[in-house]
Amino acid sequence: MAGIRLKRTFLFSIIAGMIVMIVMVFLADYEETMTALRGMRLSLLPLLLLLSLGNYIFRFFKWSYFLRLLDIRLKLADSISVFTSGFAMSITPGKLGEVFKSVLLKQIVGAPLARTAPVVFAERYTDLGGLLLLASIGVCSRGYGGWAWVVGLALMGLFFAIITSRRIERLLLTILGRVKPLARFVEPATRVLDSARVLLHPKNLPPLLLLSAVAWFWECWALVFALEAFGVALGLADAVFIYSLATLAGALAFLPGGLGVTEGGLVVMLITKSVAKGPATAGTILVRLTTLWFAVILGILSLVWLDRRWHFGSRLWQGFQNVPDAEDRVDKS
Repeated sequence: MAGIRLKRTFLFSIIAGMIVMIVMVFLADYEETMTALRGMRLSLLPLLLLLSLGNYIFRFFKWSYFLRLLDIRLKLADSISVFTSGFAMSITPGKLGEVFKSVLLKQIVGAPLARTAPVVFAERYTDLGGLLLLASIGVCSRGYGGWAWVVGLALMGLFFAIITSRRIERLLLTILGRVKPLARFVEPATRVLDSARVLLHPKNLPPLLLLSAVAWFWECWALVFALEAFGVALGLADAVFIYSLATLAGALAFLPGGLGVTEGGLVVMLITKSVAKGPATAGTILVRLTTLWFAVILGILSLVWLDRRWHFGSRLWQGFQNVPDAEDRVDKS
């Protein structure tokens, strides 16, 4: 049943993405948007995809580092495929479906889910920090978008306090243990926090946040060329601020892939920079196709390759159904 539900969620997210783009076109100037799309410079498409790959490569470095910290060894091809397979789940609410990577690791190397799930959390945590770094200068100088920046910073601070403070950890686990339906999660929650503490040690955070900022910079730069494809010039500093803030808002909304929120934020902020509605909408559609949806396609291809290599079959969906499963609750990492 879990596999069916996940597939339905995935299909729903794809349909929702299509609806968002259609609504964007009609809410903007339809004729102007279609005129811009028809005049798109296709020669810039490879560059946009290359910049997206730059984002994925730098984030893969971070993924590999986290696996090394947990002493999880994978062949390079398998590690790349497991990492990119998570992109297929990036359109699930809050990207929570990326925990699917932990299921893949369990099937390939037998690593308990409670041990590896924090890797996904650490990825998202440092991605959030990287986006905050990129958006910070623009928030201070332009005077808007501060709410998303403050909320993001507050969430980072809260999670950091939970991870680093044993007192807060004991308090939360005590509360969890007193709620009968949730008491069985105390042990896996303890191991999740132990892994998260290793991954997000304070001495590791500065270089990880810088690496994340560099990774997301490439997609910010892609916005410049997405608009250039429609004859609009946008400065790199403006592109970094607009893209990082819109992506941050989409992440905080916990919607599948930030659908609707990220696109709406991009269009609105581009219009405030005197970009006409048509090119602003067309540029947003193009940059989302070459970032979010390009990643989803790569993720699907990776899942197909992994399934052929490891012959998961029904074991893959059964593994997802049992998150966190009984085996992991008693298995010791």
